[in-house]
Amino acid sequence: MFSGPFRWDLTNRNHLGSLVDGEQAPSYPDFLDELLSCCSKVLAMSGDSDLIFIGRSPESIFDHLSGLLLDTSWFNRLVLLHFSIGFRQEAIPTQHPEALVAMREYLQHLELHPEGIATRVTPVAFIDLVATGDTFGRLVTFIRDWANSTGYDWNAVRRRLRLIGITERTKTSPKTWRWQQHASWVGSLQSGSIKNVSIPRTLWRYLGDYQYKVTESYTPSRWGDPALSLPGYSEGQVKALRLAYHLFESGRTKERRQQFSSLLVKEPAMKYPWFRNLLREIRGLE
Repeated sequence: MFSGPFRWDLTNRNHLGSLVDGEQAPSYPDFLDELLSCCSKVLAMSGDSDLIFIGRSPESIFDHLSGLLLDTSWFNRLVLLHFSIGFRQEAIPTQHPEALVAMREYLQHLELHPEGIATRVTPVAFIDLVATGDTFGRLVTFIRDWANSTGYDWNAVRRRLRLIGITERTKTSPKTWRWQQHASWVGSLQSGSIKNVSIPRTLWRYLGDYQYKVTESYTPSRWGDPALSLPGYSEGQVKALRLAYHLFESGRTKERRQQFSSLLVKEPAMKYPWFRNLLREIRGLE
């Protein structure tokens, strides 16, 4: 079974060796503060779900949260899912059946196949930067079509699905464009299953457009490519790895966890027992 593209294990410095020493991917002055705020809001919006980060755009959110939640009961509930499919790539899976098989094997390995989602102990929250919601739509449609092709009850799957869209912060008004109101596929999900986290334009553009990434984009033409099971050593990837390791390690520090706790207590999710229990775990590590 194909287990997916390679991704460095940030918890193992010995495994990373000297790769993490040297110049990091460039960021900007407010990056860490804006990233921490984003992490707190994503966690608060999760509704006690497993957090599945889609593609490369949310890599830094995944990395920093992984450090912040290390040694808590939530650490293993974070997953980075390699999945990328653009508008012009829509037909590739049907033109190349082997790509479809490989993606299904990969999702099954992560227990994100229809039956795996429906029978999980906790719901699944897919998380991604969103402009139009196109990637969300293609992933949801992929899983729905899979369920339908195997005769699995889609209603059982969608009851366990949540989406958290990370959007660029804009002025709020009755005329504000909201992506989920313009996506026809949203009707296949349960009402109330979509939440949004708005972040500053600087952070959204940096994560979505400018940042070096640790991994290559996992588009359908690469689904199942054995070459992607090996690490990449391009200059940009190594710089991105160093930043990822820094974000993970800084999340483990007492100071950063104290800052994180101070943000979490301000979230409306404090009314829920699961959120308060997690906060107590984090404070126990400070």
